[in-house]
Amino acid sequence: MLHPTHEQHFMKKVKSAKNGRRPSRQVLQSLYAQMTMEYAVFEFNKKRLQRMIDEALDQENPDQFEELTAEYNALIEEYQDGKTITEQGYEIELDFKLQ
Repeated sequence: MLHPTHEQHFMKKVKSAKNGRRPSRQVLQSLYAQMTMEYAVFEFNKKRLQRMIDEALDQENPDQFEELTAEYNALIEEYQDGKTITEQGYEIELDFKLQ
């Protein structure tokens, strides 16, 4: 799964509703996979929209620019407070770099 030091850092972020019990490896892997996917989807959509906004500016298309800018702002708003991922009573809170 993770390098031992990365796993220790990851474990510090995992919160438990199960009175401090350590999650199983399966739960850890699921949380890590969900976390990785959430970051990847956010970054992909953010970069895609930025590229499309630049293209709309280059093409001098104000309607497309406004539509894409609204979509970009909605994406940023959705992720501005982070996300919480849960799995079998364990959770991890994600922060996103929005610049």
